[in-house]
Amino acid sequence: MKQNSDLLTKKQRIGLIGEEAAAKFLRENGFRITARNYFVGKDEIDIIAENQELYIFCEVKTRIQQYGKPTLFGRPASAVTAEKQKNIIHAGSAFAARHKNNGKRFRFDVIEVYLSEKETVTYIHHIQGAFSR
Repeated sequence: MKQNSDLLTKKQRIGLIGEEAAAKFLRENGFRITARNYFVGKDEIDIIAENQELYIFCEVKTRIQQYGKPTLFGRPASAVTAEKQKNIIHAGSAFAARHKNNGKRFRFDVIEVYLSEKETVTYIHHIQGAFSR
């Protein structure tokens, strides 16, 4: 889904850069992207990916980091609150029920994407099994 970058806020643009980087990272690590921005009611999963054994439901959090300094708002994963986790679990469970899991396990992950001040990806941290039902 391409959007006119002139119409996006800086936060939206950074979020899109992070989601694109996370999707690329997952593909490079043997996953197929099954869905992006998957909604069940108001609950959303940024990326659903799968391999032969597993579905992963990924929340992507992106931050700009000045070289050698902590991010302004702390680690990206710290923004995945208990309420956000509950919403992702709800949407993930609905997805799994609709797709009968196809015999696959599922897992809830967080992918942290760090950007330079020029908004280029400097680091990706994949937290597998970041939370559970």
